[in-house]
Amino acid sequence: MYQEIAFDPRCLAEFHYYGLLKTEFGFEQGRYIIAPVRKWAREAYKAAKESEQLKPVRKKSITTYLNKLQKQKNSSFIVLPNYRKYIDKGSWIDWCEDQMVLAPFKNVISEHFTDALSFNDILERDQRWQITPTVTVDKNAADIVAIIKPLIKLGGDIIIVDQYFRLTNNKVLDGILAEINKSDCITSIKLVTGINTANPKHTFIKQYQNKYSHLPPFELIVAPERFFHDRYIITSFGSIKAGHGFSEAVEQGTQADKLSINLCGKNEADEALDWVFKVVNDGKAKCFRLK
Repeated sequence: MYQEIAFDPRCLAEFHYYGLLKTEFGFEQGRYIIAPVRKWAREAYKAAKESEQLKPVRKKSITTYLNKLQKQKNSSFIVLPNYRKYIDKGSWIDWCEDQMVLAPFKNVISEHFTDALSFNDILERDQRWQITPTVTVDKNAADIVAIIKPLIKLGGDIIIVDQYFRLTNNKVLDGILAEINKSDCITSIKLVTGINTANPKHTFIKQYQNKYSHLPPFELIVAPERFFHDRYIITSFGSIKAGHGFSEAVEQGTQADKLSINLCGKNEADEALDWVFKVVNDGKAKCFRLK
């Protein structure tokens, strides 16, 4: 549900692309521009500064904004995930072509790139640009992990809040850890559940740590039953939720065989994390450092 987008910095020579930059990317929009932020902002600034189409007032607005962006190490909507190697090419287009060989983007926004989306395509709600707020998948590990994978690739910390999500013999957790092991993007994992596990450290080592060699720190938090209402996957760059949780289930031939997963807003994700901190700080949870 989260998308990696390549955005040609030369587009900032036109004012309407500045509007896209301010409104269509980030945690709640489900899209991130993939680029080294300072280099991208520098090229965009040059395009805006040299533009003959921009009126002076608009040019000033864009260049001021991009000048500030150049000075930032991090951005709320421009990300370069760890699995994408930084390639210091002379131009964005060369960099972009190399990145597409490494891993495809969901979309490319450009006026100069074959098969790319333009502003008009986005304005006319081209299907390639749409993000469905709810995705329905089968309750099997492969389909569930496929929805979570784009968040894993963006990186940062990941917190699983799901009262019925088991540590033991959990194919979904195994799939999540397999993706984390491959991409080396996630810096820490917390599993917040209501299910107790006998000797959790032994279980984690036997079932997961011995299987995967590049796992980040892993913490298990066992909260009281029914402490949390919804179930969440929350990372540094986005959040999704599922009312029925992220666990596999046996197919029964009913509508309940399907799992609905939704984009989750920043405020709700932060509130869920506040409750995680509260249950820990109040001493109502049992915490285990498994790795």
